[in-house]
Amino acid sequence: MSDFTLQQLDDAYQDYFSIEHAISINARPLDIALPDAAALQNAIPAPFLMASEASNLNNSALRSLNRLGELAEELALYLQQQARKIDLLLQYVLQQQDSNSQRYSTLSYGGSGCSFLADIALQPMQVLELKIFLDNNDGAVFCYGQVLSSEPADGQWQIKVVFNRIREEDRELIVRASLHQQSRLLKQKAEQRQRQDT
Repeated sequence: MSDFTLQQLDDAYQDYFSIEHAISINARPLDIALPDAAALQNAIPAPFLMASEASNLNNSALRSLNRLGELAEELALYLQQQARKIDLLLQYVLQQQDSNSQRYSTLSYGGSGCSFLADIALQPMQVLELKIFLDNNDGAVFCYGQVLSSEPADGQWQIKVVFNRIREEDRELIVRASLHQQSRLLKQKAEQRQRQDT
């Protein structure tokens, strides 16, 4: 489906849970119709493709090692250290893709979309080019979205965006990152409760 209605955008925004957490994104309004899947594939900068592929390889390699049992622990540790080196290098390369003039921090994000504060309102249905920089070396995603709404918020505008043109593996990356962040937050809350109880 190439043309979405506002109701379809709203429905799509509800498809996945979202977590209230700040991550860095770039959002650039485009004066074009929503690009198709082929145009998205051609537009993705090489560092984003590399980051996605590296994340998928790390996850599948560690899953395979888990089946080997105790003997795999040292090998898994070694592979994690190598993956960490690659992550650091990719993080540096991705920082070159981050534009100060287009940078925002999310209020929330999830597999369907994100929300952020901006100084100006954006029109509903406006197409945005998005670069999403996930925390904790969870990766980075390039996709296209459309504005669902712009609402006044503390002298700024809260913009809700639906990820409308996104590779399925990149959506899974965002979902995994949001689940990891949720588990980190739950762990922090549990530790705080334990400290308060003692």
